[in-house]
Amino acid sequence: MLNYLDDIKADAAISNQLTLHSLALDIADHAARSEIELYSMQTRDANGRRVFDTKKPREDSVDQESVSIVAKAVRYIELRGKALPYRLQRSGSLVWFEEPEPAISFAG
Repeated sequence: MLNYLDDIKADAAISNQLTLHSLALDIADHAARSEIELYSMQTRDANGRRVFDTKKPREDSVDQESVSIVAKAVRYIELRGKALPYRLQRSGSLVWFEEPEPAISFAG
């Protein structure tokens, strides 16, 4: 009986760790985008799309730490790739976000 209870506790601990890992990724996925939007200089391109210059901090966050935070956020997003609910597009130091097209289902 003791081994059975130990197994249940071990399974619960593993489940908790997986839940924690999933929550951490979800928070990081959204925080990374927010860091770029918060700390990078925002402009609009010819199409009116919001574009962020990752080498230029916003006026109210002019320290080099802001640039470092943004660089880490960009790297994180690039490594996570298609696992994210958005796509990072890049041209030099300029980045912008696109929402993926919803999948079309032909199921009846």
